[in-house]
Amino acid sequence: MTKLITILFFFFLLACTQYDVPSAYTVEVQVTYPETINNGGFIANANVNIEDKQTGRTYTATTNSSGQAFFELRGGNYDITVSTSEEHEIEIDGYTTRKTLLINGALTNQIVDEANIQLKLQTSFSIVNEGFVIKELYVSGSRTPEGKNYNADAFVEIYNNSDKVLYSDGLCFGTVHPITTFRPSPWVDSEGNLLDRIPCWAFVAIVPGSGTDYPIQPGKSFVIALNGINHRDDPNGNPNSIDLSNADWEFCVEDNGYYVDAPGVPNILMQKVSLMGVRAMVLSLKGQVSILFRLPSTNIGEEFTNPDNFMIQPGGSERCFMVPYSWVIDGVENVQLNDLGVYKRLPTSIDLGYIQHRGSGEKVSIRRKVKEVINGRVVYMDTNNSTEDFSTNQDPQPGVISAY
Repeated sequence: MTKLITILFFFFLLACTQYDVPSAYTVEVQVTYPETINNGGFIANANVNIEDKQTGRTYTATTNSSGQAFFELRGGNYDITVSTSEEHEIEIDGYTTRKTLLINGALTNQIVDEANIQLKLQTSFSIVNEGFVIKELYVSGSRTPEGKNYNADAFVEIYNNSDKVLYSDGLCFGTVHPITTFRPSPWVDSEGNLLDRIPCWAFVAIVPGSGTDYPIQPGKSFVIALNGINHRDDPNGNPNSIDLSNADWEFCVEDNGYYVDAPGVPNILMQKVSLMGVRAMVLSLKGQVSILFRLPSTNIGEEFTNPDNFMIQPGGSERCFMVPYSWVIDGVENVQLNDLGVYKRLPTSIDLGYIQHRGSGEKVSIRRKVKEVINGRVVYMDTNNSTEDFSTNQDPQPGVISAY
């Protein structure tokens, strides 16, 4: 019996050797500044995150003085991101000033299948926004008691995340083209990189005013509704929906055949920027990539009639209003939830990641996470990374500011 056990144990060990233990590979990621910051030198003490796209597991390492972060990874497909904030002197409109910069970078779909892989990650930067942010976005719609989808109750809420009074006059909200985020963007250069301007289509919504007509206090917000009614009790509404009768503005396009103008909510200025027959503001579950921006001048008519500010889609016929990165105050990629993948519409300097929520009719929003509360004023997270800054599948609460 002892001899038999010994033989069986021998064969057990032999069988185990037939299966190779998965190899671990050394991966080096070297992170550098944008070329205009520190001459494009190495970034030290920055956390580099690597996510295994198959398992969702995340690994983190900190860069050394040579900008290097080292990982031991099994073979697979990985996404790599880095985000840090630092103070630097930069030139704005010909003047040198010191600003806090948010420095982001990303490498996607990196295949690890050999040893000693060396990757270069060059970053881009944006000036840290201490002002207006997109606080909540609701585009999923709800369902009627009969089970039909109801999409007239969409809204966006914009929040003053600073400790100063800000004026919303002239603030613009736009939807980025195209909305199908499961397909690559056509708005790319010859090398496949996103253009240095962001295409807005359909309509751009603009807060009216002369510059100081619509102050927003620190820690306060304003809501723009697709249809500013109490959808719960309106005869044309949906009892399973939400109340938007207290919205500050309405995305109203007169005589569009879709939504009746709510008399109790003022209309925001709506500037049509597309040639195609769109008749309402696009707030779509297919991929609501949104930007908040300001025009470089107060002459709205001039900006929206200047042909240099428009472009025809490469390989297509859609005309869009093109927004330079420098105009953008905030942006969020609320992309469609499906198994077809995600293709970004915004540069990593504006939104490093993206956020998804459940499907059509689910009555869920995305909402910023609370970073801290200062003397009763809520400060929301704003790292220019929607993946980290937002919570998903939230109960829509237009105009409600909570520390939780």
